[in-house]
Amino acid sequence: MNEAEARTVLLIQAIETADGEGRLLTPAQGREASEVVRAGLPKPGRTLRHQAWSERFLTQRAQRLFQEVVARRPALRGFVEGAAPWGVLALLVAIAGFAAGFASDALANPQRINLLSAPLLAVVLWNLLLALAWLLSRLFLRRRHAPRSLSGLLAGLAAWPGRWRRGGLAVASRFGRTWARAAAPLWQARARAALHLGAAMVALGLLAYVGARALTHEFNVGWESQLIKTPEGAHQVLGLLFLPVSALPGLGGVAPFTLDEVARMHHWAQGDPELADRWLALVTLLLGLCVVLPRLLLCLVQWGRARRLSRHFPLDLADPYFARLIADGSGQRWRLVVWPYALNLDATRTSALTHQARELLGGETALQVQPALAYGAAPQALAAKPASAEGEVQESAALLSLAATPEAETHGAFLQRLAQVAGTQALVLLDAGSFAARLGQGERLKERESLWREFLRPYGFSRIHVVDLGA
Repeated sequence: MNEAEARTVLLIQAIETADGEGRLLTPAQGREASEVVRAGLPKPGRTLRHQAWSERFLTQRAQRLFQEVVARRPALRGFVEGAAPWGVLALLVAIAGFAAGFASDALANPQRINLLSAPLLAVVLWNLLLALAWLLSRLFLRRRHAPRSLSGLLAGLAAWPGRWRRGGLAVASRFGRTWARAAAPLWQARARAALHLGAAMVALGLLAYVGARALTHEFNVGWESQLIKTPEGAHQVLGLLFLPVSALPGLGGVAPFTLDEVARMHHWAQGDPELADRWLALVTLLLGLCVVLPRLLLCLVQWGRARRLSRHFPLDLADPYFARLIADGSGQRWRLVVWPYALNLDATRTSALTHQARELLGGETALQVQPALAYGAAPQALAAKPASAEGEVQESAALLSLAATPEAETHGAFLQRLAQVAGTQALVLLDAGSFAARLGQGERLKERESLWREFLRPYGFSRIHVVDLGA
């Protein structure tokens, strides 16, 4: 399923869930589309894997219903065809970055070349600080939730003309929210690629200005500063600035400036073309190696990630809306295999869990509860994943209690073992029953849910659902 197909699927979902009175699509139209598409597809598990069959079924069903909807409301076509022109936006960012880099040094040093150029120092230090912050975040901080895309939030308004009848705003709002959640990784990758490209173009703009000055003028380099008054201070600053270049082996004549050379260049006292040539070489190497090359590589990485996400859109088919459609369309039974951790399931809770499983995966879902793993027990004791029966689609899930505070030594070890047994595509069910009975369903419940979601993401689990199995 690609990006355009996912937009169509999510638009139909928004219409079928937000348009309660059936002004745009009636339940009969939805059932008819499911039957027609199901009749034209081979059985899942024979010529198509179930995942591929599910995506094809949802896509063809949505496209069929989309044609019926736009025949009635042509304005809805803008939801699918109104994608942002990312190529144009990236080009504008690149042009703006290049112009900013070119103009910054021209404005700061209009008549001469300053060794302590504020734009040069700012560009290099900003990129080095960002690299350091990224490294520290990877080493010491847990990953946060991916931010919602502003463009995703506004996507639903792209085709919202004033002539919509009552109910159109509800569909636009529902589509905007669901598209923001689903497309956040894609839009984030595109935005990062554009920002990396813009940062590289700022450095190239600086180099272009210096090169243009060098082409038409024979300039001298020097320095002056209200804060750095001695050659020793300027020498230390320049040594730190050009440290990434001077530390590289094999650069030959491109050596950092000595203290004597820095003293001679104070207030541009003595012109020396050789020093100007060396400064030009040092700046070119510094910006090229520390800014342009890394930023362009990161831009390519993010564009590649965006292309993969656009071609293979990560739509969560375990969403209750999709799960029910797939279960009804495939004619196969679902089996949810659950591994509880530090949670005892009596008959009442098992019945509630069965109801929740059917809400998630469809009315014919069977429940299989594996032996519960006690708190602090060795993760290796986790039961193996059972084999799927003929004509059955199996989903895996971990069951944990929101009443517990997540711990890496216990819950984390359980999740790592579950990832080995069932994979990180397994569902994670968080039981809020005991927590809500004790502390209510207010802000504290939301804070505990956010804490668990933040805890789970480094382990690779993203399909997280909160359930209520009772106290």
